[in-house]
Amino acid sequence: MSRYRTIPIAAVSLIVILTSCVDAPDHQRWGTKSDSLQPKPIATPILAVSPSETGEVRSDDLREAAVELLRQAMEQKDYPELRLNALEALQLAPEVFEPFVRQSLVDPNRAVRFAAAMSIGQLRMKHLAHLAEPLLHDPSQSVQAAAIYALHRCGHQVDLTPLAVMILSNKPEIRGNAAMVLGDLGDRSAAEMIRRAVRRPMPRIPLARVKLVNLQMAEALVKLGREEEMTVIRAALFAPNEQGEISALACMICGRLKDGQVIPDLNNLARGEDESKRPAEIRMAATWALAKIRSGLAQTSVPMEYLENELFQLRAQAASTLGVMGDPAVLPKLGALLQDPHPLVQIAAAGAILRLDQY
Repeated sequence: MSRYRTIPIAAVSLIVILTSCVDAPDHQRWGTKSDSLQPKPIATPILAVSPSETGEVRSDDLREAAVELLRQAMEQKDYPELRLNALEALQLAPEVFEPFVRQSLVDPNRAVRFAAAMSIGQLRMKHLAHLAEPLLHDPSQSVQAAAIYALHRCGHQVDLTPLAVMILSNKPEIRGNAAMVLGDLGDRSAAEMIRRAVRRPMPRIPLARVKLVNLQMAEALVKLGREEEMTVIRAALFAPNEQGEISALACMICGRLKDGQVIPDLNNLARGEDESKRPAEIRMAATWALAKIRSGLAQTSVPMEYLENELFQLRAQAASTLGVMGDPAVLPKLGALLQDPHPLVQIAAAGAILRLDQY
């Protein structure tokens, strides 16, 4: 059994999912982190491709199949975790992405609205920025933060002061997402604001959850020029296995920040053997980070170990990890996962295929 709940690797929802409200009603749970949710399988498209005599597949056909599967996932009204993960994967298919962003801005689930607004900002979809304006008054403060981000990144005049209130929230979800937005906006004057938040306790919040949010704030501070905060992130790589979510998040932050100093540590986490071997989630997070730091650093053998694991979370993480590694040789394996019995694995495989298509 998995030693802790797997952390998805999706580009936007990682922070959203890590700061999810675990006590929220099922229809408002964020992303894939709640293992109690077992979505119904979505229909898998019949691929118009089969392996050739050489074992190769046509990437164009796989890409078309991946996009079609993600379209179907976006139609799953009862399962916001499918829509969330599919929306993020569809960022890699710009030719079809816009209609899904539009519909997601009014999605009943706040995580999906959050991801849609963040996408507008990240991709600087200026022609859609005005659609984020109503979200400045969204019931969710996290969605409000994403709307501020989208509008600011697209050149609109927008009041940033609500973020100063959100960063001091006693709710981990809100504080973590505000930190992410402040870090990505790049205004160095916000660094002291985030430092104050680090020193401000969150009463009755489990310590492990607080540590996750503090890592998010450390990442934001590094983005704002406070390089000394890398010490906090590097130390978190060595969290004990029972705090594996902390170690996995630290790995991925190092990858996003392209921290070359931790390459030896990430290699050890990814390839440990015998009694030093870390849980699968950490090994793959370290592998993902190595691939993000520099092409060719990571070995596909680590995620390949888990493509047929009985836990769907590990199969999904393995697919996502392979997607960032840039090796087209794994396309047949990912193509097979488009027919996995669990929809979140299908979506992860589809996203990985689209990502590999960019290399």
